[in-house]
Amino acid sequence: MLSKCLQYNPGVSSIIVTNFQDIAIFSPPTQTRQEAIYRKILTTQPILALRVISAAYLLGVLPRGIYIHTPHPDFEIDPNLILPEGPPLDPNQPLPADEKIFATHHRHSDFDHVTLVRDRARALQFFRWKEQAQRRYSKVVAHANDTLTASTNEVGLIFPPDVHPLYPFDASELPPDTTNHLISIQRESPLTRGGLDRLLEQSKSFTLKVQNIVDEGTPRTMCTVYRCQITSIDDTPVLSPSLCLKLFDDRFQDLPIPDEGDELDVPRWFDARLIAEMYALNEAFAYEKLRPAQGSVVPWFYGAHQFTLPDGMVLYGLLMEYIEGFPLEPEFARTLSVKRQIDMIHSCRQAARSSTSLILGNAIGTTVKSFFTQTQKRSSTMLC
Repeated sequence: MLSKCLQYNPGVSSIIVTNFQDIAIFSPPTQTRQEAIYRKILTTQPILALRVISAAYLLGVLPRGIYIHTPHPDFEIDPNLILPEGPPLDPNQPLPADEKIFATHHRHSDFDHVTLVRDRARALQFFRWKEQAQRRYSKVVAHANDTLTASTNEVGLIFPPDVHPLYPFDASELPPDTTNHLISIQRESPLTRGGLDRLLEQSKSFTLKVQNIVDEGTPRTMCTVYRCQITSIDDTPVLSPSLCLKLFDDRFQDLPIPDEGDELDVPRWFDARLIAEMYALNEAFAYEKLRPAQGSVVPWFYGAHQFTLPDGMVLYGLLMEYIEGFPLEPEFARTLSVKRQIDMIHSCRQAARSSTSLILGNAIGTTVKSFFTQTQKRSSTMLC
């Protein structure tokens, strides 16, 4: 059967064979891989086979690596092309003074990416803004006893509200020893007592009091981590157990500063540029996919929110369970007994196994839904 398939279509990248109980995937040799790959999956769920086949057909007709083929601002030939990305900005307007940009721009998303990659002068101004921001401000933006106000579930981006896997997690898909491990270490959410988790989820705002700095990050990262307590929810005083707050501040993302005479194409200057809001949202989506493992190998997650600092600066961050821990440096590990080291490795293995199952098990359903959602939106726009 495989030979007939290859005769019919010699360039096929993979062949999927299924009787809706067994799924066999055969990948012929390629120029970079001399050996064929054969995988077989056993399942009692016929719908899983349909999902695999549907995803394969979709991926086969879509542009490689992306779902909707839109012109890319970095390489588009037409300089007048307008893309729906970033704040609206007329590139024909004169370059504002540095002082104005320094006073009004506080994060990467305040700059229009499409304009930056096309306008060398504005691109250089962006890097001057980053340099002055890093000189002027401290990466550690909060300290003990600081009070932060938060807008609940505000992430600074508009995204579909129904972003979740189509198919619920099925615990039977995990190996029994992993399931038993998750059950044995399951913790109750620290916000369950008093119904704080429900109050927070339904709230519009809340306040935090910083207890101490947990991690100042490194020169190459944009995040700082703090231990804190919720002190009010919708102006009603409460006092929560200690929680963990992770703030994202892309002013401190490590980007190489180009020279004025740098001949490298301007778009390449921004290859590594990140948007703090998107970075936070991506991590929040990962926690949501890992929800069945929260409270065991993953901390309890309490959402992505917008935080206003004492100086008025607005940052986006994640709120989660605070867990007392210890560093995993080799020096510390050597002080543990052999049994403790083995138990730690075993726990890490089960965490990796459960996380992989939860994320990959829902990937096809989420991808297919994302494709149809974007296609539907695009069609609606064209009809209008």
